[in-house]
Amino acid sequence: MLQYKANLEVLNGRYTDVERQILKVYAKRWAELDEERGDGKSFITQFRDLLKSGGIGFGDIAIHEGMWWMLSNLLDDGILALDYSHAEMKEGRLSRSAVSLTAKGFEMIERMVRAEPL
Repeated sequence: MLQYKANLEVLNGRYTDVERQILKVYAKRWAELDEERGDGKSFITQFRDLLKSGGIGFGDIAIHEGMWWMLSNLLDDGILALDYSHAEMKEGRLSRSAVSLTAKGFEMIERMVRAEPL
């Protein structure tokens, strides 16, 4: 419990409400997937292997292009990466993009879920 409180203090001091909500969504999804696994294999090890192979599309979140600044701390810290829609880039319409967790982001979510120091 003390570590959860310490982690909340770190998150509240660094990230906005919107950024914390994004982290919460990823943490919930992570925990759900981890609980669903019944084969005894480490969910985290499997995630790391998939990351090394070029990504896994773990819950990319679409955002309006003009709203990236609301996630600027997560982007600056390397927790999230911003990806533009390839189709829209070709057409010159950049009205939509997606954010996805980076390897550093996965590590942060793992520590959050396991109540380890951030």
